[in-house]
Amino acid sequence: MKFRGIEISRAALSRFLRRPTLERRSAMLGLSLVAIFSVAMMMRVFPAKYGFYLNEFDPYFDYRGASFIVDHFNQRGIPGLFDYFSWVDKGGWYPEGRNVAATSQVGLHYAGAVLYLLFTKLFAVNLSLYDFLVLFPVFVGALTTLLLFLLVKKIGGTTAGIFASLLFAVSPPIIQRGSLGWYKSEPLAFLLGTLAGYFFLSIYDEKTSNFGTVWRAAITGFLLGYANTSWGGAYFFTVIFAGVLLVTPFLDVDHRKTVYAAGALVPSTLIFSAFLPRPGIAVFTNPAGVVLLASLVFVLSSYLVRRWTEPRNYIRTLGKLLVGLALLGLASFSFGLVSGLSGRYLTAIYPFQRTTSPLVESVAEHFVPTGSDYFASFVVMIFLSAFGAIMLIRKRTIHSVFALLAGIGGIYIASSFSRLLVYASFAFLILGAVGFVELSSTLMRSSPVLPGKKRPRGFQTKTEVKVLYSFAMIGLLAVPAIYPPATNWIETANFPVSLANSGVGFRSEISDWRETLSWIRENTPAYQPDGKPTVIMAWWDYGYWITVMGNRTTLDDNATFNGTRIALIARAFMSNETQALKIIHDLKADYVVVFMAALKFEQQGQTLYFLQDPRSGSVLGGDESKKQWFIRIAELDISKFLYPDEFTPRQNFWDNTLVGKMFPLSPIGFLNTQGQLTQQYDRGSVGVYSLQIKYPKDGAGPLKLAFASSSLDKPVSLGGGASVVTAVLVYQLVK
Repeated sequence: MKFRGIEISRAALSRFLRRPTLERRSAMLGLSLVAIFSVAMMMRVFPAKYGFYLNEFDPYFDYRGASFIVDHFNQRGIPGLFDYFSWVDKGGWYPEGRNVAATSQVGLHYAGAVLYLLFTKLFAVNLSLYDFLVLFPVFVGALTTLLLFLLVKKIGGTTAGIFASLLFAVSPPIIQRGSLGWYKSEPLAFLLGTLAGYFFLSIYDEKTSNFGTVWRAAITGFLLGYANTSWGGAYFFTVIFAGVLLVTPFLDVDHRKTVYAAGALVPSTLIFSAFLPRPGIAVFTNPAGVVLLASLVFVLSSYLVRRWTEPRNYIRTLGKLLVGLALLGLASFSFGLVSGLSGRYLTAIYPFQRTTSPLVESVAEHFVPTGSDYFASFVVMIFLSAFGAIMLIRKRTIHSVFALLAGIGGIYIASSFSRLLVYASFAFLILGAVGFVELSSTLMRSSPVLPGKKRPRGFQTKTEVKVLYSFAMIGLLAVPAIYPPATNWIETANFPVSLANSGVGFRSEISDWRETLSWIRENTPAYQPDGKPTVIMAWWDYGYWITVMGNRTTLDDNATFNGTRIALIARAFMSNETQALKIIHDLKADYVVVFMAALKFEQQGQTLYFLQDPRSGSVLGGDESKKQWFIRIAELDISKFLYPDEFTPRQNFWDNTLVGKMFPLSPIGFLNTQGQLTQQYDRGSVGVYSLQIKYPKDGAGPLKLAFASSSLDKPVSLGGGASVVTAVLVYQLVK
């Protein structure tokens, strides 16, 4: 047969037209990964049912940073991409503003902005930057499940990879810090760290050449470096890789390949970390950077030791060399050649030594996770991980060392802050996947029957054990997804973003903060008559919301890098009118915002308000739940303002503090443990209040109510005679 003058045989044509074949195993694997990817997407997109918004607080500033990059690119083209590095944002920390590039997660901002530009300019995707960034963590998290499969497959095989990937898709700590709207550092950093781990372990594949080793190591370094520019917590991955390099000379691996790998990985990690202002060149003196440099020195030295010493002296010489490096590191730290660590990093390294800063301790994500947190999040994975760790210790391969260091290190540092439970998840997923495969392969392996031998006694019982194990394992893994009814894994994902429910712990759409931010943006002047920008004072939690969504200048925000300013605002809130007004005028604020959450009950024709749930004692999440931190941060005597439970306000709080007068409540008594309304506080009593606005719109001052959100008059019903008030009140200074 001829086609356009070319002779084609029937056999060749038949081979060309033959339907491609696909092994059943490969098809099942592909379908499994597609299903896991879909589950990961669905679990992360749950909050959309309450509203399509960025979540929490930091993502709003990160959106502001990405928006700046996109806007300047649209205005000036490629040169506009670099305007970011000279940007001083005047929207917060009035009057000095903020040097954004030096104080922000630069890698995250550029990742969001550049990917958005690629999708909209090259692929003509019609989507706003805001909507793109709301979806960003959903796709990044789902993609990470596939990368985790590749990583864990190298450690424990295909089954382990599938198991780890599936649990990553539904893990509560991972989803809580990576669902819809969570445009923050963790999802991107975990994607980069996971991909870096895959490239690094692929270096030790048998078919990898020296050239392949170098380019894989360089890519690993780039990914680690970019992760460091996106999140300070990504130093965890840097330290893990340094630890693996330090252990490698003791293992039975190709040491020449390790030298090539370390020689490319360490410089590329440090160079790409230093390429952007944060962390910048400080990475070379950062403890994580120093450990990474020490690992390079140790790998090179061990290679020379292996060539110049007898085999029987090799391990002992390496031990001496490692001790020498450790002593040199301690000496460098003592003489200040290695930079110190902030309180947060020190607490992560030494979990039993808590920071003494009330500001750090006041942040909810810095609370210490409890045993119940671990059990609710990981359940059977805890036990599988212990078994997996034992199996990995016995293997002593480069893959097992990586898994052990990542696993044990992740569990260790997660014990300091609840925010770091994502690392515990990463650890339990890897170790637990290996444990699951090892345990299952042991229990499910059939007993061999040799020729001429009788079938061993008890063989039928073994089959029953297999069935029992299968059902038990399915139950242990599946039950946490649906039980307990209110706190299972699915319900953990089924929770609104902060702006949708005004930052309180209810699965309801509550519009108070959105109303307030819209009112601020549309009804307050951008500038005062004297040309000064309109400045709004609020507790730092709401700074990003007011700056980004309210488009007004604030005194402080969630960056919290000026503790002196925050302490001054705390003192203003906890001072009497005269002292508070002096501070406010010194700070040149024009409006003061306060957020109060309360429960409202109608009982026997009487309306009662509570600052905490009288049935459970739980707090609601407004400024009423932060007043004890106002006091501590301002370094005041807490006993003068609060009763011994350090929550219920004394009369002095209501009479002699600015925040007490800004709260639209007045005390009428206490509800004791017997459910009786009394005038005497007893341990276990809950304060009872009536509604009263003390600075009305037409008042003489010194403040007047400019705006109150809708739930103050129309609380959101919770059923059972209870409703929630999430009142955001904007007060204007009477000048």
